Amino acid sequence: MKYDIFFLAALLAITGLRAIVLSFFSTSAESTATVTSTIKPVEVKTTLSKKPLSLGKISLNGTLEAVETVTTTSRVIGQIKTLPVQEGDRVKAGQIIAIIDVKDIQAQHNQTSAVISQAQASVTVATAAETQALINETQTLAQLNQAKVHQQEAEAKLQEAQAQLAEAQLNQQRMAMLQKEGAVSQLQLDTANTQLALIDARIQQAKAGIEQAKGEIEQAKTAVKQAKFQVQQARAGVKQARFQVQQARAQVKPTIANLNRSIVKAPFAGVVTKKHTKVGAMAGFGQPLVTLKSSDRLLFSVVVPESMKSLVKQGDEVQVQLDALKGSVRGQVNQIIPSANPNSRSFTAKIALKKTTNLMPGMLGRIKLPPEVTQ
Repeated sequence: MKYDIFFLAALLAITGLRAIVLSFFSTSAESTATVTSTIKPVEVKTTLSKKPLSLGKISLNGTLEAVETVTTTSRVIGQIKTLPVQEGDRVKAGQIIAIIDVKDIQAQHNQTSAVISQAQASVTVATAAETQALINETQTLAQLNQAKVHQQEAEAKLQEAQAQLAEAQLNQQRMAMLQKEGAVSQLQLDTANTQLALIDARIQQAKAGIEQAKGEIEQAKTAVKQAKFQVQQARAGVKQARFQVQQARAQVKPTIANLNRSIVKAPFAGVVTKKHTKVGAMAGFGQPLVTLKSSDRLLFSVVVPESMKSLVKQGDEVQVQLDALKGSVRGQVNQIIPSANPNSRSFTAKIALKKTTNLMPGMLGRIKLPPEVTQ
């Protein structure tokens, strides 16, 4: 009985609550409809602004790079004697950056230099011998010419004596006939005989002189021949000695080159960025010593997105802000290099900077590009 009364009361309460809710929503709808019907529509006009919208300057980071980079290497084998540079040091072109101890090469150089001195002494001796041989040749030629003159003189005397002989013979024969007849004295005949004998003696003397001159000529010719042979020998000796000098110099050339290579100099002005060895270490042929980057010629390298390609063109003047200097340096875009990776959608711009002190490869910086403008 009690349960039935409770159920009936609950049912009546639910029915009443439903009626109240329906009555509320009905009233709200009417009110809304009334308000909507009383509001008049307002006409709204929209126009596009003609003023450009600036997105602000675009900053791109980059790094200073050296135009020239080289790793100096040893071109000889030896112990590193001196390495007077440290990483970060600035060096001038031609400055010594390493000295390699090459005792073996120095000893070889001394030996070949001694050989050159000996060869040059041999050239001096051979040249002196050649000079003496030429003197001897000149003297023997003079002797030959003199012997020929003697022969000519003897032949002239012979001809003269022979010409006088005929006259003396006629005179002697006439005197002999006249003396028999008593026309001349015995003294005159004796004088004619004496004159004939003297002329005959002169003829014999001239003939002897000719034979002697011929002998002198033959001796002189032999001496000239020997002198010429000595000259040839002396010239051959000079040639051989000079060839020995050339050989010795050819042998010393590599040692001089290697001695020069033991002193390593900076090929250009720059900054030492890395030392690959130390004093006391053995340096082999081609072993790296130090890495050097140029400091006078620097480029600022920056990666530019492809979407900003229109903002960076070759020849553009830009300001490069460098953190280390806390200031900016003016530069010009002189290279635009496409990226090796097409997926990056970017390119690299190389900016040549105006000559400024205290710049070093590796310094960080940035450039600010003009903003992209949208309408």
